[in-house]
Amino acid sequence: MSTINTLTEFLTQADTQFQLFDMGRQVRPLASDAFERIEQQQEPYPWPLQQHAWLGVHFFQPAESRHYLWFLKFALDERGLLISSGPKLFMDQVVETLGYKLTGDLDEEKAQRLADNPYTFRPAEAKMASLHAKLARQLEQAPSAYYEGLCHYLAAPGDEGWQALGLQGFADMAERLQDERNLALVCKALPKLPQAPLYALCQSLENVPLPPAVQGALFERIGKEQETAEPNTETLAYLCRALASCNGNAMRTNKLLTLLQTQPSPALLLAIAGRLWPDLKEPSLLSLFLEQLALQPTQFFNQVFAELVTLPTLRNDMLARLRDPERSNALGQAIGRLFASA
Repeated sequence: MSTINTLTEFLTQADTQFQLFDMGRQVRPLASDAFERIEQQQEPYPWPLQQHAWLGVHFFQPAESRHYLWFLKFALDERGLLISSGPKLFMDQVVETLGYKLTGDLDEEKAQRLADNPYTFRPAEAKMASLHAKLARQLEQAPSAYYEGLCHYLAAPGDEGWQALGLQGFADMAERLQDERNLALVCKALPKLPQAPLYALCQSLENVPLPPAVQGALFERIGKEQETAEPNTETLAYLCRALASCNGNAMRTNKLLTLLQTQPSPALLLAIAGRLWPDLKEPSLLSLFLEQLALQPTQFFNQVFAELVTLPTLRNDMLARLRDPERSNALGQAIGRLFASA
């Protein structure tokens, strides 16, 4: 074998067909050509989380029926560029364990050695369910056994019956919203879902582009929650997160502005920073967000600010705020403590 320097070359030379997904903030496809540029350090990783790229790698050999998944995390430098030593060390360990035959049966010892690789991770259950749902629909496979049970529950949602539902069913439903029956079920159920199934649905919706009708139902549920005597800040955050895969628009940005003015909470700040950060390109929203963030404990402020600075599309906006003469005293002091702890 010739020298292999990148994961793309490795998977290609092993005669696999493969596709990549980002598994960090959301579950979304990562184009192969974009990843090649990332591997060559020609551009930063677009969705860093905790200064790492979190990848789902789906691969198979056309002659075989089995499909495989790797979940890999690789460190990024302060500019968001991939540190190439990570993938190389990972590939060395895989070759040592499997050779260049990446598919086929694994005995227990080899499986354990792969699992112990420091570059692998296990995604959260909701993200795993979303990826499985995406692949099942792509491969024209039937949804999971939980799917029909969820359909029955959504037709008449109540405080009983949801305990037996699995996250995989919610993810399967989210991936099948182009089905008019499913679209109607979700839109009619959203106003009255109890907290636990609502949160499960929101976690699945955040990974798929939403039809306008579902977006509208989510905005209505947010408005309904805002009107209660004591709005639940966790519920508001989950509902906002559910809109994460939609294209940003004035309606969403205005809703976030209203929520930051009326029901600011750590949960909402995390939802915006983790899922809805593209909206922070709007200067008025970024200003209000940072002012509310400055009122949080120092460690919380430092962690969220540091995460936002690593996002390539927000980096310059965030750095500019460090020198903003219009910022409040509270924000100035929070930034001062950030530098003091660096």
